[in-house]
Amino acid sequence: MVAAAPNAGKSMFALIYAVKAQVPTLFFSADTDTTTVMMRAAAHTSGHNQVTVEQNLSADSHYYDKHFDKLSHIKWVFDSSPSLDDIELEIKAYVELYGLAPELIIIDNLMNVAAETDNEWAGLRAIMMELHDMARKTEACVLVLHHVSEQSEYGSPTEPPARRAIHGKVSQLPALILTLGYHPVQGELKVAAVKNRFGPHAADGKDYATLYVNYGACQISDGNSYGAMLARDARAGYTGDYVAEDEYGREIA
Repeated sequence: MVAAAPNAGKSMFALIYAVKAQVPTLFFSADTDTTTVMMRAAAHTSGHNQVTVEQNLSADSHYYDKHFDKLSHIKWVFDSSPSLDDIELEIKAYVELYGLAPELIIIDNLMNVAAETDNEWAGLRAIMMELHDMARKTEACVLVLHHVSEQSEYGSPTEPPARRAIHGKVSQLPALILTLGYHPVQGELKVAAVKNRFGPHAADGKDYATLYVNYGACQISDGNSYGAMLARDARAGYTGDYVAEDEYGREIA
């Protein structure tokens, strides 16, 4: 599970994770529409910022086809409120089509999955139990995105929330829970393991790793020279572009 406050970058974090994982992936994008996902994916894979992407696609809808080829391992479902039955049917269809289950299943996000009860908390817990069972049956990594409670519960949005701030108290089943704190001025994304059955964690979110981001161009990096550049650009208000070029100034696909 990845949990964070609104606008902390959960969906973009999951998208970039799926792109970089390069494994067969089934992505349920219930919280983010097709156009937004397309623009973010094009920005991340091309290095252009999202404004440039929008302009290029308006002029030529096939402009980023070669970059979209890098996403061929990801299959998308854009139902805005899928039920558990819908999710199960999509997985069965994937297996029928490709002969194997996806290795990565992303649910964006838990609140968008239609519950079978009017009790919100009971519904969230029931959904998590079904997803937990789904992970065992498919042997896939099931990554669920989720919200945290009000700011009075989780504190500063620039710091990773504690495990107790996860909305609906659904932290019992996931083997690993990451919370995110995003500092837009510094271009920092702090990632804390607040639960980890197989390694170190800190339930209060105080032990975290810092990544550097420029969400305008959909880029996330660690503390290397590229990450340092992203942080400098974020502080300066620059949103890209980050296009790889050869010695003659030609764009490298």
